[in-house]
This record gives sequence, structure tokens and C-alpha cells, in this order.
Amino acid sequence: MLAKVSCISWVIGLLTLSGGLFAQEKWDREPPELSRAEWKHLRSLRKVRPLFWIGPLQNKAVYGICFTPLSFREHYNAVVNGLNLELLGIGTLYNTIGSLLALFAMAESFDSMDTIPEVYNFQVNGISLGSGFVQKGVLNGIGVGGLLIGKLNGISVSVVNLMYRANGSVIGVVGNAIAEMRGLGIGFMNGVGFRMHGVQLALLGNAVFNGRILEDSLRNKERGLIGLQVGPFNGVSHNALGMQIGFLNSVHRKHEGIQMGLWNKGNTLHGVQIGLLNGCSSLRGAQIGLLNFCEGKLSPFLRVKLKDRRLTTSEPSSESLP
Repeated sequence: MLAKVSCISWVIGLLTLSGGLFAQEKWDREPPELSRAEWKHLRSLRKVRPLFWIGPLQNKAVYGICFTPLSFREHYNAVVNGLNLELLGIGTLYNTIGSLLALFAMAESFDSMDTIPEVYNFQVNGISLGSGFVQKGVLNGIGVGGLLIGKLNGISVSVVNLMYRANGSVIGVVGNAIAEMRGLGIGFMNGVGFRMHGVQLALLGNAVFNGRILEDSLRNKERGLIGLQVGPFNGVSHNALGMQIGFLNSVHRKHEGIQMGLWNKGNTLHGVQIGLLNGCSSLRGAQIGLLNFCEGKLSPFLRVKLKDRRLTTSEPSSESLP
């Protein structure tokens, strides 16, 4: 009896694996610059597959379970309503040996992005599990062990989370690299390359890079960070509204809020700095610390300034320039 069960298990396993290998064939991909009407036509081509199907998927809509034993190719024009299982793939390699490299590579790629993609080839409505998940798609629900997701609406837990847009909670053991985020990011280190609205908690550091894509896309007064950063090192290279708590806190441009740490550094500060060493170029608020630097002047212990003369002169500030 046990021999028969074992034999059947091996047959099912081989069939599953062969199906996954067969699905890895090269597909004729449509160009990504398709109009919404063209995408609507593609969605009409999807064939419904109930209960269970083997991926990667092409022109399929699975209602139930989709199992992808090998995910070295992306899904195309597909949706899974239910449970998506990704066993082995590129994501496995990144999560095991290339986590840090993947974070830095993804962060660098943000500066080369002209726009954040709005339309995707693959969507999961439900739960996605597995370390092989590498897909510029949409996940509406819960993801565990995935890697690259185009857009997240929900919760993702992984060694590394690389995403273009996240709405919800993202937890990365090594870290998170996200282009634009609204929600909560928790990891060893967190990086946002475009805009952050929410909370970042890290053991090492948090950063909102705001590279070339932000300089070209956002108005001067728009903020790169709205929310809270907590970690040893916190940095925002554009404007910020909120609070930073850590050993070293830095905001490159205008900051409206509070900085609390050993060393707080800002440019135009409307708020409060509390630390051993505080520095800013322009102040409307207070500095509380051992040494306080502002406009080239040193004030020990306390500096209070309720009016910023730089913003009342006849010369326009850099933030008012087109």
C-alpha cells in the first residue's frame, strides 16, 4: 500500500515539474507601451482555469490555486484569484545570496525610471507564497517570501522586498527598496526612491533618496517624506514633514517637524531639533542641545528663533522658483 502511494506521489511530482518546465518556453511578448484599450483586449483573451493550474501563466485566469515550480520567466496577461505558489526561481537566488546587491541595484534603478508603471501583466488577488516570486505585477492581499512586485495593496513579508509602489505594510529581514510607499516599512534598512508617506522602522537606517526622478517629476514644495523615521541613521534628500528619531538625522531641504538624535542636520527647519549637536541653515523654531549651529552662528544649549529672515527678504527663496 505504501509502495503504491509513493509511486503515485512520484508520478504527480514528475508531472508537476514537467508542466513547469514546459511553461518556461519563450513567449512572444507584447511591447509594454500598450494603451488601456489594448490591455482590455488582452484581458478578454484570458482563459478561465478553475481550482488548479500550473504556471508560469500565459493568457490565463486561475480561480483557485496556481502552482509554479520554476519561475525563471514572468507570467503574461494572467490573474490568480486565490492562492499563488512560487517554488523556485530568480527570487530564490536573490533572497539567499544577493539580498544586499538586490537592494542597491533596485535603488539605483529608480533614478533611471521615467515613470512608475501603471499597467502590469500579472495580478494576484489573495495570497502569494514562495521565494521564487519575481514579477512586475500587482498583489492585492498577502505575500510571503516574494521579491519583486510592481504594486502592493496589502502586506508583504520577505527577506528582501523590491517594489515600485506599496500601499500597506512591508516587512523585510534584510531590507526594503521601494519607489513610492504609503504605509509601514520595517527592516534592517529601508530605502524609498520617490516618495514616502507613513512610517519607516529600521535597525540600521532609513532613507528617502529622491533622485533625478523626483527632481524632474515633483514640484519644489512637494515633500519626499510625510511621516516618521525611526532608526540609527535617517535621511531625506528632499523636503520632509514629520519626525526623525535616531543617532544621525538629516533632511537636505525644508523640514517641518522634529528631529531627535545625537546629531541632527537640516537645511531650512520649521520645528525643533533636540540632540547633542544640531545644525541647520535657516531656523523657525528651536534648537535644544549641547551645541547648536544656525546661519553660521553657534548657540550653546538653546536657540530659539520664531521668524526666519531668509524667507522675508525681497529675494525669492529656492523653493519659490519654478
